[in-house]
Amino acid sequence: MANSQRRPRDGFSRDATGFRGRRLEELFREELNSILDFEINDPRLEGIRITAIELSRDGARARVLFRAAPELAPLDAMHAFERATGFLRRRLCDALPLKRTPELRFALDPSAFAEYEA
Repeated sequence: MANSQRRPRDGFSRDATGFRGRRLEELFREELNSILDFEINDPRLEGIRITAIELSRDGARARVLFRAAPELAPLDAMHAFERATGFLRRRLCDALPLKRTPELRFALDPSAFAEYEA
């Protein structure tokens, strides 16, 4: 396998998910933002926006990248997401007609750091 085709160790690859994967990533992003806007009451998640979803090659895991407002503590948001993961996954399962809903893993969007430093 050539270096340019080598898959990242964690199973996530931007080119590997294909058209269906990119479409699912966008659906997950839109649905999660809607859930955050209208169904979550945790104050630690107010002002949080899901910026991107990275679906693993097999669709079993999804890395959810989020951006918090500068006045919010990202660590608090991480703890709130950990607590709400089951609820969010269940709501995705209800909203989208999929055979399998991926495991959700949350991470602060790296591009958010550049905005805070500017």
